[in-house]
Amino acid sequence: MDAKAMFSFSYGLYVVSANDGENVGACLINTALQVTGDPLQVAITLNKQNHTTQVVKAAEHFTLTVVSKTADMPFIGRFGFKSSADVDKFEGITTKTSLLFDPYTPEHACAMVCCAVVNTIDLGTHVMFIGEVCDAERVSDEEPMTYAYYHSVLKGKTPPKASSYIEGEDPTKPVVPVSAPKHHFRCNICGYVYETTDEELPADFRCPVCGVGPENFTKID
Repeated sequence: MDAKAMFSFSYGLYVVSANDGENVGACLINTALQVTGDPLQVAITLNKQNHTTQVVKAAEHFTLTVVSKTADMPFIGRFGFKSSADVDKFEGITTKTSLLFDPYTPEHACAMVCCAVVNTIDLGTHVMFIGEVCDAERVSDEEPMTYAYYHSVLKGKTPPKASSYIEGEDPTKPVVPVSAPKHHFRCNICGYVYETTDEELPADFRCPVCGVGPENFTKID
């Protein structure tokens, strides 16, 4: 079976957030869609290992923002390559509160949709939450970012926890001669550490995890 056939599916990019009264979770996803019109319902899919998944389960509601093409890799890295269990993803950016008291940011957003969870489906590695829309707002007239744009223009990568991730050769393990002196560069977006014998990263280098260029790396030794 050619699993790469799944690459023909079309996706967008979305930030899902929730507040259960004690914890706040927010993460970037690529699987969200309207599933019915009456009642108006939206389905999202989250990895079971995500902190945000547990917050949505406890809160029984979530808020979704549609990411626009104005988003850059630092914004995507903030929500896509860090955990809400470790950092406050809304620190330092414009933050609003939805009808159900979930935090969300209007920055780099086309629309906001606030939903109450009405059904949960166990998908093995992931959980699908089906929510009935309680509130919705058109945030801007910017064009929504597609996953194809994220890959082809921003050169972004698919995180292993994403529902569309296809397992293959691990690109995060560069081959470095054992006897050569080694230098390490840390990605400021996702935290990946690249090991190389070169003193500097080449201009066309891309992070194998999140796809950013050498300008987003810091030499650590």
